[in-house]
Amino acid sequence: MILPSLRTVPLIAALMAALLLSCMDLAPQTRLSRDALRIPARSTRLLVVKPAGRAHSGYPSLRDYMRILERLPAYVERGWRTPEQTGHPVGFFGDPDNAEMGLRSMGNVVVSLALLATDPAYDRRVTGFDSEWCLRRARECLAYMTRGHVTGDLPCANGKPWGNHWQSAWWAAKMAVGATLMWERLTNAERVAVRRVVVYEADRHLDRRAPGGVLSNTRSEENAWDTEVLAAALAMMPEHPHAPAWRAKLIEFAANSLSAPQDAYDTRLLDGRPIKDQVYTANVHRDYTIENHGAYHTCYMACPLHSLTWGYYAMAAAGQQPPEAQFHHFLDVWRRLKPTFLTHRFAYPAGKDWPRYAYGMSFIMPALTVLQYRFGEREARYIEQQRLLALEAEQVANADGTFYARRFTRNIMVDRMAEYETDTYANLTLCCLIHKRFGPPQRTMSSSEARSRLAGSHVSAESGIAYARDRKAFASFAWRRLDGPYPTALFLPVDGDDLAEWGTGNLVGRITVDGVDPRRTKTTASSSAVGGQLEARGSLSYYAKTGSPLYTHRITFKADCVAGHATVAYDFIADAAIEVKLREGLRLHVANSLFNGFSRIWRHGGSTFRQHFVPREPPPERETLREVRFDGPVVNVDDTLGVADLTGKGGFALRVSDRGNAPWGSINYAVLDCPPIEPQSRTFAPGETILSGRFLLVIGSHGQTRAAWRTAVRKGAGSIR
Repeated sequence: MILPSLRTVPLIAALMAALLLSCMDLAPQTRLSRDALRIPARSTRLLVVKPAGRAHSGYPSLRDYMRILERLPAYVERGWRTPEQTGHPVGFFGDPDNAEMGLRSMGNVVVSLALLATDPAYDRRVTGFDSEWCLRRARECLAYMTRGHVTGDLPCANGKPWGNHWQSAWWAAKMAVGATLMWERLTNAERVAVRRVVVYEADRHLDRRAPGGVLSNTRSEENAWDTEVLAAALAMMPEHPHAPAWRAKLIEFAANSLSAPQDAYDTRLLDGRPIKDQVYTANVHRDYTIENHGAYHTCYMACPLHSLTWGYYAMAAAGQQPPEAQFHHFLDVWRRLKPTFLTHRFAYPAGKDWPRYAYGMSFIMPALTVLQYRFGEREARYIEQQRLLALEAEQVANADGTFYARRFTRNIMVDRMAEYETDTYANLTLCCLIHKRFGPPQRTMSSSEARSRLAGSHVSAESGIAYARDRKAFASFAWRRLDGPYPTALFLPVDGDDLAEWGTGNLVGRITVDGVDPRRTKTTASSSAVGGQLEARGSLSYYAKTGSPLYTHRITFKADCVAGHATVAYDFIADAAIEVKLREGLRLHVANSLFNGFSRIWRHGGSTFRQHFVPREPPPERETLREVRFDGPVVNVDDTLGVADLTGKGGFALRVSDRGNAPWGSINYAVLDCPPIEPQSRTFAPGETILSGRFLLVIGSHGQTRAAWRTAVRKGAGSIR
C-alpha cells in the first residue's frame, strides 16, 4: 500500500512544515473587504501535535475523533473577525458574505465548537484554547447568525441579511444542532433567537414542491439538505403548532430526495402511504446512479446521503422516531457507490470538477456511521476507517488545524476555501456525535475481508458508465464526462488509489479540432461488467455546429480485474477534410501528491526516472511543463502499474508540471503520452486515421509488465479491435 503519510507521518510533517507560509496578520479595518480577507492568515502551528491514528480493529474510536476535532480552535482563531477589524458589533468567523460563502462555514463552526465546548474529553493543550473559549466563540457565531438573519436586528458584515436562500436551510440546521448541544449553556434570549430562525427556515418550505431532475442536474442534494432544517425543527420544537406540517413536509422532501423513475408505480407503503402517491419527482436514475454537473458524479452520490443523516441524527438525539422516508433508496444508492471505493478514497469514473480528496470524501463520512448502526453495513465501518486515516494524515502533516491548507486552501478564510475546511470538521463532528449516541462502534474488518466484500460490478446505461472491482484492481469506463461527451477509462490497483487522476481522455487519447459542437455528438456503444470483467466497445461521432460530420472516435476497452490486466484500442478517423490542432495519444494521468510522498519512480527500458514535486508557496503563477522521453515499448510507475505499447511505433513521453495542476491546485499530476505530442496542426482527408493506439496495462512490477507485453505481442494483441 503506497501511502507514506500513514506510515511516515513525521517525515511528511517535516516536509510540510518546511513549506509553512509566513503571512501578514489581517490589519484592523472599519469596513470588511472580502478581497482583503483573501490574504492568507498567519499559519501558526499547533502547540501539541499528537501522532495520527493507526489502522487497527477499534479505529476510529471516540478518542480518535476527538483528537482530530480538537485541532479546530487554532484554525478558527486565525479566521476570527473582531468588531475592531470589521466595524460589525458581533465577532464572527471567516467570510462576511451573507450567502453560502459566509453562513455555511459559520453553521459548521457553531456545531463543531459546541461539541468541543461540552465534551469533557476535549484537550485544551493542543491549541491553548479551553472549553470556555470554544463556548464563547460558538455563542458569538450563534449571535451573528441569529441577529444577521432576515428575522433578526442586524445585517451580516457585508451589510445584508441572510436567509430565505437556496441553501440557507442547510446552514440553519447546522446552527440548530450546535445550539442544541450547548442548550443548557445558552440564555433564554439566545434560545428564543435560535427557535425564531429555525421556525422561519422550516416554514418557508411548507408551500414548496420538491424539484426534480435526473439527467445532468439532480436535485437530490437540494431536497435532502432542505430536510435537515425540517428535522431540526421537529427535534427542537415537537409541540409547536407547525410540527405536523413540518413532519409531513419532511416526509415529502425525503421521499423526493433519492426518488427514482420506478417510484411512480410502486404500491409499497412508506410512512403509511403508497410510494407512488408521494413521489412526484425523479432525482436518481433507475439504477440508483446520480448525475450532476453534466454526468455521473461521486460527490453527489454522497451529498444527499450526508444530509439525510444529519436529519436522522437531529431527531434521534431528541428521542424521536425519524420517518421511514428518511431512508428511501438510501441503501440502494449506497450499494451502487460502495464498489467504487478503492483503498482510501472513491473513484470518479466520469471525472471530478472539485478539489481532489476533499468535498465528497468528507461528505460521505456521516453516512458511513449511520449505515453501520441502522443497517449493519460492515463495509461502511472499514471505509470510515480508511477515509479517516487519510484525512488525519494530511491534517497532522499540516500541523496547523487545517485539513487542506498546504495543498489548496492556503489558510484563506473566505469563499470556498473556508467551506472545504469547515465542512470537513462539521461532518466529522456528526460522526463523533453518532458514535457517542449509538456506540460503541463495531470493529472494523480486515483489509483482506474488505477486498472480497467490496468486489462488485455494474453497468449504467443511464449514466453512461461501467465499473468492475475485484480484490486486485478497479476498472471503469465512461462514455461521457462532466466536461462533455468525451470518453475516459480507468485501470488501477485498488491499493494504489493515490495514482488516480480524473483527466479527459484518460487511456483513450484526445484530439483538438475547432468547431466541434458537443451537443450533436452521437454515441453508439455497449458496455458489460460482471465478475471482475469489464468491456466497453463503441464509437463517438463528432459534428460541427452546422451538423456536418468531423471525426469519429472508436474504442475497445477490456479489463480483467481478477488477473490485473487490461487492453485498450482506439482510433480517431476523419469523417471530413479537417484540420487537427493537437493529437494526444494514451493520456494516462498519474497523480503525484502528499499521499505518495510527492515522488514517483518510472522504469523504462533499462533506465529509471525519478519524478519529484516540491510544492511552493505561493504556487507559480504560470505552469511550466517539462517533457521526459522514455525508451522502449514498456513503462512502469512505482512497480505498481505498467503500460505497454502493443504497436511498437509510438514511444512514451511524460509531461511533468511544476505546480498543483488539478482544479484549485489541489494536487500535482503528470500525463503519460504515447506517442509524444506533436503540437503542429495537420490536415486529414476523409477516412484517414488521425490517431490510433493499442495498449496493454498490467497491475504489477516492471518485470511483470515486460513479461506480459512479450506474451501479448507473441499472440498478436497489437491487432485488437
